[in-house]
Amino acid sequence: MMDERLRLEFNDWARAGRGEGMEKGHRPVGEQAIELMEIPSDARVLDVGCGSGWATRLMAEKAQRGRVVGIDIADEMIAIAREASASSSNVEFRVASAERLPFPDDEFTHAFSMESLYYYADLLVALKEIKRVLKPDGLFVTVVDLYQENKPSGQWIEELKVPVHFLSVSDYRSLFERAGFVNVRDQRLYDLKPVPDNYSGGSFKTREDYVLYKETGSLMVSGEAAGI
Repeated sequence: MMDERLRLEFNDWARAGRGEGMEKGHRPVGEQAIELMEIPSDARVLDVGCGSGWATRLMAEKAQRGRVVGIDIADEMIAIAREASASSSNVEFRVASAERLPFPDDEFTHAFSMESLYYYADLLVALKEIKRVLKPDGLFVTVVDLYQENKPSGQWIEELKVPVHFLSVSDYRSLFERAGFVNVRDQRLYDLKPVPDNYSGGSFKTREDYVLYKETGSLMVSGEAAGI
């Protein structure tokens, strides 16, 4: 079962301390996306695939009179997120699958997903679930680094131990629209920190690949749940 494979893999990441590395890598563009969401103080926000909860906590700082819920398939990631968020009174975390969200219809005003959408076995089902739990006109924003137009990102696929979707911008837009989102938009976000001159491999095979990846940017796709 795909959920179980994801749970085991991301529990391994949690034990290896990779939550901190994911925050360091994703936060520069994640912060930009969260700013663009313009989250009001009374918002009810769902963070889908929250990992260690860093984005959940950032959004909770904005929704001070509201509520932010982070979900993740990996119970050990959720344990890390809960421990790191103990001082945040308007945050909660649950172990859950994006394809079976444990919330009623119209529960949230906003939803966010940072670098997790392409892991879901049935992306369309997950998007329909996210739309279901959003109130009419609620906003969903996702950020992904792994997409076809960012060619160097494709190098990650052979290193991952679980299947992923390697989609184009138009694929993502089409999926959002098929799931019932309207006013679907896409844009690029950029991490402006320069690539070290002595970069010699790691996430990418060459420094040139890393530079091209950063120049291409992260893909942000947004859509609104259709009103009644």
